[in-house]
Amino acid sequence: MTETILRFVHITDTHLSPEAEYGRHHHGAAHSAREGAIALVETVNALPFQPDFILHTGDVVYDPDPAAYGVAKSILSRLKAPVYYVAGNHDQGAELQRVLGGVSTPTPYFHYEREIKGVQLLVLDSNGPAEPPRGFISPEQLDWLEKRTSGFDLRPLIVAVHHNVLPVGSPWLDDFMRTTNGWDLHQALLPARGRLRGVFFGHVHQPLDMVRDGILYASAPSSWCQFHAYPDQVDTISDTDSGPGFNIVTLTGDQTYVRRCRFVVKP
Repeated sequence: MTETILRFVHITDTHLSPEAEYGRHHHGAAHSAREGAIALVETVNALPFQPDFILHTGDVVYDPDPAAYGVAKSILSRLKAPVYYVAGNHDQGAELQRVLGGVSTPTPYFHYEREIKGVQLLVLDSNGPAEPPRGFISPEQLDWLEKRTSGFDLRPLIVAVHHNVLPVGSPWLDDFMRTTNGWDLHQALLPARGRLRGVFFGHVHQPLDMVRDGILYASAPSSWCQFHAYPDQVDTISDTDSGPGFNIVTLTGDQTYVRRCRFVVKP
C-alpha cells in the first residue's frame, strides 16, 4: 500500500432533537437519537489515530427546529477533528449553516469547496425542488460542480451529498429516496473520474457501496437506526439486527479504502 494521503471519518443521520428521549424505539432503535450521537462522538474520539476531518452527510437533526441545532452543537462540537457538514432532508439549511457551518449569511443552498492536505472536497446540497424524501441538485449547483470537474486538476477529489444518487435495484431507495436528477450529477462528475476518490452520502441508514463508470458511491450507517433495502422492496423496513456505525475512509496515492465500524450504545 502506498503512503496515506488523507484519512477521514464518515458519519451521518444523527437525527438529533431537543427531546432527550426522541427516537427510542422508533424504527426499532433501542436507544434515543441523542444517546446514539453521544456514543458516536465518544467512539470516534477514542480511535487510535487522529482523523484529518469528520464528514457528516446530513440529517443532523430530525426536525428543522432551531433548538435542535443547539443540541447538535453541544454534542458534535466535542469531536476532536474538524467537522464538515452536508444538509439533509430533515435539516433546515439556514440554521445548519449558522449554528454548525460557521456561515454568518446563509445561502439558499449549502454547497461549498474546501482543500484538506491537497485533497479537494466538494459538498453539494441535494434539497432542491422534489417531493421529500427525494432529492434534487439545482442547476446552479450542477454548473458550479462542472466548473470544478471539467478543468485540469491533479488533486484527489472527494464529493459529499446527502441523498443517494444512482439506482441500485431496490424501489424503496430508487423511487422513494433517491436524487431525482442523479444521472445529471453523475454526468457532471465523469470528467473528473480519474481523480475522484468517492462520492460519500447518507440518507439511506445503511452501508451501501456501488461503482458506476469507475466512480465509487459509498454510504455510512446512521448513529441512530438502520433500514433494509432488499431487491424489489417498496416499503420502509427497519433493520433491527444492525447497530449504529460509521466509516473510516483512507486515501492513498492510488486507492480508496472504506472500513465499516460499528459501536455499542450502552444503556
